[in-house]
Amino acid sequence: MVQQLIAFTLASLLIIIVPGPDMALLLRNAARGGQRVARHTVAGIMTGNVILGTAAAFGLTILLMASTTLYHVVRIAGGLYLVWLGVQSIRSVWLQRHSAAAENDPSQGRQEVRKVTATHHGFREGLLSNLLNPKVAIFYLSLFPQFNLNPLSPLIQHVVLAGCFCLLAAAWYVIVLAILGRIEQLLRKPAFNQTLGLVTGDVLVGLGGWVLARR
Repeated sequence: MVQQLIAFTLASLLIIIVPGPDMALLLRNAARGGQRVARHTVAGIMTGNVILGTAAAFGLTILLMASTTLYHVVRIAGGLYLVWLGVQSIRSVWLQRHSAAAENDPSQGRQEVRKVTATHHGFREGLLSNLLNPKVAIFYLSLFPQFNLNPLSPLIQHVVLAGCFCLLAAAWYVIVLAILGRIEQLLRKPAFNQTLGLVTGDVLVGLGGWVLARR
């Protein structure tokens, strides 16, 4: 059992650390709203992980795999949502650069950034980004059966694996938030902030397009 848990931990860490939609969204929100919005985004992402992990443990995500229609509905909704988030990020940068008020009064520009960010709830975005990604549910279904924690029952095994994955993901995001806190002054610089907004916006649009294009 110990060897199986170690192997599962290594596989989970690889999946968690590799950047994806959740990380792109977190960086985008950190640039736009600072630590407060970043923390709420992580809370949303982790809530999504807990929901999907619980669903996988009780076999509910099998419905997603069994129903082609349901899978494509979630896939299309998730892809469109990522594209929308990316477009909003790029649009926000464009408004900052071309707003006459921001050009004439830098403080007004910062107020506009805070105002825009306040209307985008980090928790909701993180939650939807996680839940609307069918690949996350499929990951739970494909990874869990590869590990055998005998003599535990299948249900308890899945609960343990889901709990381990969520704990590892939470630990990773704590580290990421600590790093973002260290570079918060850098994130507040308009040039860096706008560059990061454009990059993460492009990444989100690209990921959304990739999700929509895949079958």
